[in-house]
Amino acid sequence: MLNKTETRVMSYIFEKCRGDNKGIFTPKELLSALMPHYEITAKQLDVVMSNLALDDYIECEKKSKDGKIYFLVSLTMRGAAFDRERQSQKRQMVQSLMWKLGLTVGGAILAFILGLALQRIFG
Repeated sequence: MLNKTETRVMSYIFEKCRGDNKGIFTPKELLSALMPHYEITAKQLDVVMSNLALDDYIECEKKSKDGKIYFLVSLTMRGAAFDRERQSQKRQMVQSLMWKLGLTVGGAILAFILGLALQRIFG
């Protein structure tokens, strides 16, 4: 499972690579996409990109041309299914939350009924 920074980077890459599953990104571009919510350094971005490659979401090559660094990214099968995986995780989270909420409400109603019954018996 990806952490928040990795998810944000993967979301950006997924949106930009949606058509042909390939893209070229500069570290500055990726960092600016993260800036409103996360502040990370270029070294941390390298770690995030390597983690995404290790988790088999992307294939990434780091190239240098004219003194600028570029990430050549292509989505793997798992990376192409990233959006579907994210929707599935959200659905599971909502189902889990609804189950817990149902148990809480059911327990409260049961406790209320039990309290009324005990009050009638001993009151």
